[in-house]
Amino acid sequence: SQASSQPLGGRDTRYMRPAFGTVAAPTLIGAALGASVLALSTKALAILIAGTAFGTMATSVAFPYYILVATIPVQVDLFSSITVTKLITPLTIGMVTFNALIHRGPWPVIMRWPAGYLAGMFFLTSIVSLLLAEGLRGLPGEAAKIPVYGALFYFTLTFNRTPEDFRRLLWVIAFTGLVEALITAAQVHYGFVMPGDWRKNLGQPGEGGVDGTLSAVLEGKIRAEGTTSHPIMLASFFLMAIPCTAFLFLTESRPSIQVLLGGILALMGYAWFYTFARSSMIGFALMTVVALSFRSRAVRVLLLIGAVFVFTGFLSYQAISESFSTGVQAVESGGLFGKADVNEASGSWQFRLESIVGGWKLFVANPWFGVGFGQSIWHYTKYLPAWANHSSHPSTIHNVFLEVASELGMFALAAFLGMWSWALISAKRALRHPELRSYAILMCSIILGQMAFLMITPMVREIWLTLPMAIAIGHMARSEA
Repeated sequence: SQASSQPLGGRDTRYMRPAFGTVAAPTLIGAALGASVLALSTKALAILIAGTAFGTMATSVAFPYYILVATIPVQVDLFSSITVTKLITPLTIGMVTFNALIHRGPWPVIMRWPAGYLAGMFFLTSIVSLLLAEGLRGLPGEAAKIPVYGALFYFTLTFNRTPEDFRRLLWVIAFTGLVEALITAAQVHYGFVMPGDWRKNLGQPGEGGVDGTLSAVLEGKIRAEGTTSHPIMLASFFLMAIPCTAFLFLTESRPSIQVLLGGILALMGYAWFYTFARSSMIGFALMTVVALSFRSRAVRVLLLIGAVFVFTGFLSYQAISESFSTGVQAVESGGLFGKADVNEASGSWQFRLESIVGGWKLFVANPWFGVGFGQSIWHYTKYLPAWANHSSHPSTIHNVFLEVASELGMFALAAFLGMWSWALISAKRALRHPELRSYAILMCSIILGQMAFLMITPMVREIWLTLPMAIAIGHMARSEA
């Protein structure tokens, strides 16, 4: 595109104004694809996808990428565990490749050192581990997630070459958050159910009689998932979308647009609240502290003291967990969670802690290539600690780093940790450039907030967008130097 071809220092990017149609159109198309799951037949959806393909080729070379980003939270099942995003991904890859072949757009950035190689190593070992564990019968299965993660990662590096490109992406995320917030608000008030994983067994008999979700609905309990597969996944999306929208609000010079962004933020905050995702509170809290630390010396001192306490053992893991449980119980006792369809804080923390310990033991038992991508549910419950007493356990290990380690082994874990490390290094590099500093602060805050959140949460899609966003900011800084 014209924006990506111009040099970084060749324009004033203090108040960049992306064209409304450029960012709104792919967002609306992504929302339409998700809504069509409920309203249209499979043939109608195929027609809509075909129309999107032709429309994309006729507009902008970045359009397919924005459509992919807009469908990140659309995780409802279309058929046989195939989601809208999984259908859109090959279409997006095909269109980006087609535009590159006719010299209309850039080739995907795959061989960039070291980020591209680290991601490639992760995706390769993911496939190898699944083949070793399940053979060819394991395909596509969980391996269908790899093209989604890979497309988000590499296309983010490809289409974010200038601050203007980056700000346009933030607008896409903000509009996507608005659509998701409206759907979630409607879900809260009208109680409709998406065909995702969260309530797919609604009304079916459970081990104790009636399904627990149906009982909760009959009792007037609420917990919204929007178009995602679970409220935690919706909270993860807002953990990215809310700070991105807040950044646009704080850096926007036009009062009318600020009012619009303020309304979007209010709607997203409302939708996030009804996920009742207590673990995401940790992410938002750390995100806020990190952002403030760039502005306040006192906050930086407190952070340093806290880090010293943790590393010296003065503030032990047990003390942290007890403090967390006490804090969550205090919030619940205030009545805000009175209608929440969630487990008690103590029970939720208990099964998370048990799954984390089980995940570590599973990794120790299978250190090289793990048990296979997405296969930990069939193994980790055998490695639960002797003191485990929770009546049920989640289908995934609730710590993304142990999930990767136990399922994919130490080589994939090394690549995964390398991507996180390089993302933070890249954002730090951009802090030295006045033009990029605010974007770098945003990405440092988001990534550290996500890291805290994912200490007690499994894999989420959003990190495959935010990690390359931070890396792209660092590449801009290096190009400007």
